[in-house]
Amino acid sequence: MANDMISKGFILSMALTGTIALSFLSCDNIYDDPEPVSIIPTEGNSYRYINATKYTNWVYINLHRKDSVTLDYRNVHDIPAEWDIAIHRYDVKTNGGAGLETAYEALDALQADVENGVFVRPMASSFVKDVEDDSVTVDMSTMMQGYLGYAPSPVNHEIGKWLHLDLSTMPPIYTPSNKVYLILMSDGTIGAIRFTGYSNPNYYNTKGYISFDYLYPLNFKR
Repeated sequence: MANDMISKGFILSMALTGTIALSFLSCDNIYDDPEPVSIIPTEGNSYRYINATKYTNWVYINLHRKDSVTLDYRNVHDIPAEWDIAIHRYDVKTNGGAGLETAYEALDALQADVENGVFVRPMASSFVKDVEDDSVTVDMSTMMQGYLGYAPSPVNHEIGKWLHLDLSTMPPIYTPSNKVYLILMSDGTIGAIRFTGYSNPNYYNTKGYISFDYLYPLNFKR
């Protein structure tokens, strides 16, 4: 999803038009509040205002244990042995899992249909795995020179549909899908996630603070 954010043509036009580029920097709050978060508190089955403001960070989240850790993308030694999803700005990857967008826009409705046997467990083949040879943006400092810095990383584009970013206008237009996404974990269990926010209203509406509600595990009728 980070690769889709800025086309080559758009980058070059921004490099030539300093005013637009500076406007983008201001609107997207790229350099605001760069402090990493080690552990993110949860309220029940909700995460609020995950600090994903730094392009150099991945936030590794364990839905099994309800904990998380934030690491620089170059720090591969301290990645937890067990994690379920990770967030980089608006990008998402799974730990050997896969994602599936549903038609549901409410977790309660999904859970009710699962419990009543109306919504049955999808086949594993219907889930979309991460693209292993993808990349994410890690350096925005060279934007004015007409290019960005990228680092290789798996990315799950199915779950990444949760937010569409339109950079054809200033300020950018953020359009959440409001859909519920299923996550097929590497252990075969399934969870559901619905993203509820991409900014922090308590901190000048800074972009890059991600919120979501989730259900785990989903116990499908046999």
